[in-house]
Amino acid sequence: MQRFRFLFILLSVAIVAFSGSGLALADNIVDNVETYPIIDGEPIERVEYVDPVEVVQASSSNSGATFTFTGDGWGHRIGMSQYGARGMAQDGKNYEQILKHYYQGIKLGTREDRDVRVMLSPSEIFSIEPNSNYKLYNADNNEEVSFTGKLEFSQKSNKVVVKANDQEITSDKGFELKATNNSNDTFAAVSQVTQGTSTVDAQYRGSFIIGVGNNQPTLTNELKMEDYLRGVVPNEMPASWNLEALKAQAIAARTYAHVQVNSNSGTLVDTVADQVYKGKATRAHSDVSWQASEYSRSDDAIKQTVGEVALDNNNILINAVFHASSGGHTENSENVWTSSVSYLKGVDDSYDTATSPFNNWQVIVPNATIARAVFGTTDIMVENIQITKRTDAGSVQEVKVTGKHKSTGKAHSVVLPSGNADGLRSAFGVSLRSIKFDVERNDIFTDVTNTFSGFEEIMFLYGRDVITGYPDNSFRPNQTITRVQTARMLDRELKLSAPPSSYNLKATDISSDQSYYELFRKMEYHGIMTGSNGKMNPGGDLTRAQMAAVLTRAFNLTKPDSVTFSYADINRNTYNQSLLKEIDTIAYHGLTTEHGDRAFRPNQSTNRVQFSRFMTRAIDESFR
Repeated sequence: MQRFRFLFILLSVAIVAFSGSGLALADNIVDNVETYPIIDGEPIERVEYVDPVEVVQASSSNSGATFTFTGDGWGHRIGMSQYGARGMAQDGKNYEQILKHYYQGIKLGTREDRDVRVMLSPSEIFSIEPNSNYKLYNADNNEEVSFTGKLEFSQKSNKVVVKANDQEITSDKGFELKATNNSNDTFAAVSQVTQGTSTVDAQYRGSFIIGVGNNQPTLTNELKMEDYLRGVVPNEMPASWNLEALKAQAIAARTYAHVQVNSNSGTLVDTVADQVYKGKATRAHSDVSWQASEYSRSDDAIKQTVGEVALDNNNILINAVFHASSGGHTENSENVWTSSVSYLKGVDDSYDTATSPFNNWQVIVPNATIARAVFGTTDIMVENIQITKRTDAGSVQEVKVTGKHKSTGKAHSVVLPSGNADGLRSAFGVSLRSIKFDVERNDIFTDVTNTFSGFEEIMFLYGRDVITGYPDNSFRPNQTITRVQTARMLDRELKLSAPPSSYNLKATDISSDQSYYELFRKMEYHGIMTGSNGKMNPGGDLTRAQMAAVLTRAFNLTKPDSVTFSYADINRNTYNQSLLKEIDTIAYHGLTTEHGDRAFRPNQSTNRVQFSRFMTRAIDESFR
């Protein structure tokens, strides 16, 4: 897949799937910073229709077309809207009113506490360090294994190995680390567990089952439902929100967990494939301090609704799905997925509109990204995306994508989705926040098409407002970049602070009445551009060696002194050693691959696309 990056920083909320299947990962909520996950739609089959038209050449004027998706809401928009629940609570509604608004015709009941098993994702070798309230048993014979302190688990020859008290014990079936009581102080720290997209150390309550996996041990956390919710609720809804909203979230999460436990033999996963569960606390592996994953306010919401669940009229647990933001109106389940469910009907959600930051989102997608996703090849240029059907609540139900083959000019069209409408969220090669969207085509630069080498990097910088192009809508990629253009791009990305008013620009070739005086005052003050012989030469070209120097300073790039590189056209003994170190530094970080038997061309002027490539690699490691 092309490595094109979104124009907006997409923050992440855990959203539960209707069927409990395939969603994306969620990030942690620390110090009430609200983060929310992108949801991937289900894979869809593509049905291609080739129009029997005359073969013509694809229009070059259309080759650079990108497409802008704008929309409202985040998630599938079925069931409870979390931002809507927040708005209702702020308006004085209680948790029962909130739940009965989003789940039509339901009632509240209770279910007894029960054990929940959660599959964790440890590394190949991991440790568990419990407090004193634990005993270890060998599952082969159920005999207790004496230990003190930390336990280390691994797998050899399809057997689980535990290292306890410097002794290795092997088991065919694995081990169980049982909590001997259920007090608030009973928990254990597990090293190197994957949570979402991060690998952390994590503290968990309850007991642990260590089994034989394919290539490494499996790890399951077994604990009471109410303890499980303590590690779920604040990671699904910020603990700083109104208590009635948190209570509604607690009941929805509890109800959903009961349903999934009933249908999955008591075993859940710790991602939004079920619900985000982060245990008691987490920390980066090398850190000393722990960051709480449980919070007193969400604990209060769980305690004050202990055992409460949502039921349908037949006293059956409902599938209490929820999402971040509805965009002003929730949706009927059959309009997003396939099944019609009596309590999952669309309702007005003006409270969401008033509180959610996820309305009026926008994503610009390159032509090639859409072509690869929709047609399976970038040989077809996408010419139009037309929405042909949507619901009264604004959900897109059908889209027609048309394009032409680059070499033959043959017309192609695809009607999406072939499955349920939720698949449209991933059908275009990106993750859209919801299926309530509009789309329009836009040609950003007339001289940079999606086949141009460097297109992704240019679009990446365009999306960050670093590049604006020229008034005639051209980018002029092969034109040499000037020092003032370089300074503007860096300042837009770095958002440099202004120097003190007492600081005067040392360069003598820029006067205070020139438009870029303040720009170069920043560059000089922050040590990014220092000029030569007392001059900045703002209209002059930037050499490739100077580019290396500017980027290492701007992005604080360093390298070990012992690491050096060879270049076909640089004599390490006679070349400027300061510049050579900075050239080595960008090579060390993968900004350039032009070393070894390749020429770096240090004195050659840098053109606009070259600088775009290098700067993009400095910002985002995935481009390296």
